[in-house]
Amino acid sequence: MKSAVPLELGQIAQEVATALVKLSLKNETARLSLPLLYPGGSMVGVEISRLRDSFLVSDAGGARREAGLLGGERTFAQIAREIAERFGVRFDRNMFFDIDVPGDALVVAVVAVANAAKIAVENTALNLASVQHADYRAHLWERLDRVYGPTAVSRKRTFKGSSSEIWEFDAAIKMGSQLTLFELVVPYANAVNSAITKFLDIQDLGTSAPNRIAVLTDIEKTPHLAVLARTARYIPVQASDEDYRRAA
Repeated sequence: MKSAVPLELGQIAQEVATALVKLSLKNETARLSLPLLYPGGSMVGVEISRLRDSFLVSDAGGARREAGLLGGERTFAQIAREIAERFGVRFDRNMFFDIDVPGDALVVAVVAVANAAKIAVENTALNLASVQHADYRAHLWERLDRVYGPTAVSRKRTFKGSSSEIWEFDAAIKMGSQLTLFELVVPYANAVNSAITKFLDIQDLGTSAPNRIAVLTDIEKTPHLAVLARTARYIPVQASDEDYRRAA
């Protein structure tokens, strides 16, 4: 039996490149699905359409639709034009685009449109998360004050992790010698990843580590929940007073 012939590095790299970018053609338009992800997890898409002597490059409104799925279409419209200017493309309240692009500038135009679309949706998600976080944090503080009493509750508590990084948590409860850290987590990948990083660094303190509670604003939509659960217990923000009491 003959052994398989190892692939040359160039062949391997070409296969990887082909897998990273998906291409579909329809009439005079080519659609590229690029290895860039929106906060919701879908790939950033860019379309190239032939004009008479040049090309139109656009996201075909994909970023606006992604922002709409997050509930942030109005926020997106407010920030998209500035993002477009930063990347040297245009925005017409529907899509990011560059027009009259010559063939030898297509790569630059595709990269610019794709990154503008991605960053505009990311900034929209961050803005929404910041507003939601502030609202939910006020609710969390009120709930903890009621359950444990104001003297037991610390707001915006900082704590040093195993890496010597100092992390800020939304709240903490001190019951006797036991400290419990609470962190609100909205259902966006960036927020979940941030919480995981904090909790993991605290967890690495070992037996001296405080209890860690992730307070989820929407369990059903929270990504990477299984990974988060390895670093902290989690409860829904709407949990009963008894659930909050048991958490610490």
